Amino acid sequence: MSEKIWYKAAKIIVRASGNPLFQANETLVELLKTLLNEEQVKFILNFRNPRLSFQTLKDKTGMNDAKLREMLNSLMDNGFIMDWPIEDSDMMEYRLLAPFPSTFEYSLIKQDRTIEEKKKLAKIYEKMFKEANEITQLNFEGLMPIFKDKMPIFARIIPVEKEITVPQEKVLPLHEASKIINEQEIISLSECACKLQKTLVGEPCEFASDINRCIHFGNLGRYFIEHNLGKQISREEAKKVLKEAEAEGLVHKTFHDDFNLEEKENAICNCCKDCCVLFQSYYRGIFPFHTITSYLTQLDESKCKGCGTCVEKCPIEALTLKEGKSYVDETKCIGCGVCTTQCPEGARSLRETELREIYIPPPKIKE
Repeated sequence: MSEKIWYKAAKIIVRASGNPLFQANETLVELLKTLLNEEQVKFILNFRNPRLSFQTLKDKTGMNDAKLREMLNSLMDNGFIMDWPIEDSDMMEYRLLAPFPSTFEYSLIKQDRTIEEKKKLAKIYEKMFKEANEITQLNFEGLMPIFKDKMPIFARIIPVEKEITVPQEKVLPLHEASKIINEQEIISLSECACKLQKTLVGEPCEFASDINRCIHFGNLGRYFIEHNLGKQISREEAKKVLKEAEAEGLVHKTFHDDFNLEEKENAICNCCKDCCVLFQSYYRGIFPFHTITSYLTQLDESKCKGCGTCVEKCPIEALTLKEGKSYVDETKCIGCGVCTTQCPEGARSLRETELREIYIPPPKIKE
C-alpha cells in the first residue's frame, strides 16, 4: 500500500485533534503502522468529518452491518475511535480521537497487549513528546496566545477530602470527590497510562504504590469495560482508590464530556507531577498548565515549623520557604490540597474561593 495513505490518515487525525503540537509526520505514521493494518487505516480516511453516525459510515463504505461493526470495534479496541450516544436519541455516533490523551491512554493500557508491544508504543510516545517540545520552544511567542485563548481547559482540580474554610467563616466538610462517585452507576478502574508509559521507558513513578489509579464512569466507563481497558468496580472500591491516592500525595483531576467543564464528569485521574501528561507537558516546556479550581491553600503560621515538606510535595511548585515559613504564590496554587495531607504539623488547610482560572505558561527549555 502507498505511503501516502498512511500520511493522509495521519493528517485527518491531526486535523480532528485541533492541536497545533500534533504533526502528520514520520512518528505519527509509525504509531499508526504499529497499531493498525492497511484496511483499518483506509477506513480512517472516511473521518474527514470527525463525528459520523453508523448510517453515514455505512453509506460511505458500502459495508454491511456486521462488517462495519467489526471494523469499528477493532478501531475502538486500539484507541482511535470512540462510540458516543447522540443526544436525545438511542443511536451512537463514532468519534475520531486525538493522539493525546485518548489514543495514548487507550493503546497503552489495553490489557491483552504484550509488554514488548507496550514498550514499543511508550518509545514512540516519548519521541512525540520531544517533538512537541521542539515545536513549542521554536514557536514560543506565537503559540502562547493560542494555548491560552483557543485551546480547551482539559481538567478541573478537585481537592482532597479534608475540611475547608469557606468565605463566610463556616467550616464545611468537603466530600466532593465522593459525591461525584456517588452519582455514578457504571464505574471502571484502569491502569494510569501516564505512569505506565514512564515505567516502560525506565522512569517508574515515585509516588503511587499501585498503577491502577484512573477511574472512569458513565459512557466512558462503559467504553473502558467493553474494550478491555479497565474493570468494573463498585462505588466503595472507587472511594478506596481515592483515599489511597490522597495518602500518596496524588492530585484528583476530573475530566468532562467533550472536554467541556460545563458537561458531566466522566473521569477522575489521580496524578503526580513526575508522570502525568498534563504536568509533564508543563514541566517539559510543551504546554501550559491550565485548569480551574475553587480552592486555595492557607497557612497557620503558629503550626508551621519550616520543614519544607509542603514545598517538596506541591505538584506545581507554588510553595516556597521564606524566613522559616512556607508561602504560596496564589497565581499558581491549583487548590489540590496535597500540601494539607502531606504537612506533618497540620499547618496547611484549604479555603474555598470563587472559581479561579489558573494559567501557567511552560518554561522556555529545549530538551
